[in-house]
Amino acid sequence: MLSGWRKNRLRRRALASRIELAQASPGASRALIDHFPDAVWPAVHTVVAGYWPVRGEIDPRPLMETFMLEQAQLALPLVAGKDAPLQFRAWSPGDTLETGAFGIDVPDARKPLLVPALVLVPLAVFDRKCHRIGYGAGFYDRTLSALRATGPVVAVGLAYEGQRTSQIPAGHHDVALDYVVTEQACYAAGG
Repeated sequence: MLSGWRKNRLRRRALASRIELAQASPGASRALIDHFPDAVWPAVHTVVAGYWPVRGEIDPRPLMETFMLEQAQLALPLVAGKDAPLQFRAWSPGDTLETGAFGIDVPDARKPLLVPALVLVPLAVFDRKCHRIGYGAGFYDRTLSALRATGPVVAVGLAYEGQRTSQIPAGHHDVALDYVVTEQACYAAGG
């Protein structure tokens, strides 16, 4: 399948260059707040799910700490099963984390499960229409589909500007984000 081949090629190149972007842009994570879309701020006053950054992903924690000051309840994702949507457990800065699936830090299992109204999504590469390519396991596509089936949720991808490409080959199972925010700009779905 051509689009699968194209996606895998884009993913490999993007993941390799993301490490370089992270090293070249140490202040990028703090700049995200300057470009966060005004339309999303009402969702900040509920449950916001972020992620623990790995492998050069732009760090959402400064943004999440800002949301916490706005009374957001924060959560981090955890893998519930190979083909299952992600689950989200409560998290606050300073909480002890444990190692979860794929070696990613997750909140303590005693923390409550939460349902987010705003999901911050890591990615390998994105386009102006807010299509994204992640690691290829489909966790965020399944998660966003499941969340949207039960109520409104806003999905905002976080990335370095250098992760943008002209077009992502999107399939029928791919779920577009509502926005992608970088250290330089904000892109809205439909572009």
